[in-house]
Amino acid sequence: MKLKFQQSGVKRRLAVSMTPLIDVVFLLMVFFLMTINFEKPELVLENRLPQLGVEASEDPSKDWETVELHIEMARQGGQLRLFLEERALDSYAELLDYLALLPDDILVVIDAADDVPYKHVIGVYNTCLQASKQEIVFSVAG
Repeated sequence: MKLKFQQSGVKRRLAVSMTPLIDVVFLLMVFFLMTINFEKPELVLENRLPQLGVEASEDPSKDWETVELHIEMARQGGQLRLFLEERALDSYAELLDYLALLPDDILVVIDAADDVPYKHVIGVYNTCLQASKQEIVFSVAG
């Protein structure tokens, strides 16, 4: 930016051209608008959470048809432990093998302890989805 001095009589005046300054501001504005990355919202898990104090279903005749499979997650000795109906599992792959043997309409209840990291809960949830299980609920503390 070049500053021009204009002489008028004895005094010197400083004249600043605003056009290059406005150009730079618009270029910066375009640059930041083109390079901005908005945070994507987290996807909502498409399953329902049970409510405390509410029966499993309003129609008692359907209760005998519902088969529940409980997956428990807990920390023992600093390591994550998976339990499928009280059977200890070593990995998600072993869980997937057991879930693949079961019918698709079975109700899967995921029960995670409070100290289990959320990424492991999502890992079990994704394993259930890989095994084509659609009825997945999360237990609530009661």
